[in-house]
Amino acid sequence: MKPGMKIVIILITAVLFWGGMLVACVSCSEKPNNLAVKVAEKALMATVDHPESVKILGISKADSVFGKNYVTMEEKMALSVMMMKINEQVMKATNNFEDFNPDNREMNELVERQMEAMTTLRALVAFGDIQPEVHGQKKPQAPFSGWKVKVEVEAPNAEGKLCRSEHWFILDMSAQFVVKSFEIPLL
Repeated sequence: MKPGMKIVIILITAVLFWGGMLVACVSCSEKPNNLAVKVAEKALMATVDHPESVKILGISKADSVFGKNYVTMEEKMALSVMMMKINEQVMKATNNFEDFNPDNREMNELVERQMEAMTTLRALVAFGDIQPEVHGQKKPQAPFSGWKVKVEVEAPNAEGKLCRSEHWFILDMSAQFVVKSFEIPLL
């Protein structure tokens, strides 16, 4: 064997070994956007009283979040319309709160869920408006900060009546931790 042949064989073997290890690590690791969906589903089940009674109707694909603007303008508009519909239902059922019955647990629960969702929506909308345009130029896009996943569920309330809602989960960049979550009631 030639004197330099041993070194070449050792180098080739080392490159092939470490290259194989790298490929194995990359192929075994889960993509953050797939992991975000799994973490969101796990977080949902951890936050409900009776996880066995929750029926998941749909889970969105993980979507990128930039900065602290978790909700796009289109999503803000859709959420606002949804909240208006729930508000109209409450006002119609209570005759504009003239016939409000504080003992009606179903209506109280709907009003409470709607108010919590409106508070969250106001906070999300207000935060997005903090940074105004400077000298007529659009504000620069914030850097990537994580993922958001929406999970639509159906679960019985305290009275046993099925209620639908959409749970939003905002996760960190590595999709390992839930940074923020909130629930939007659906009709």
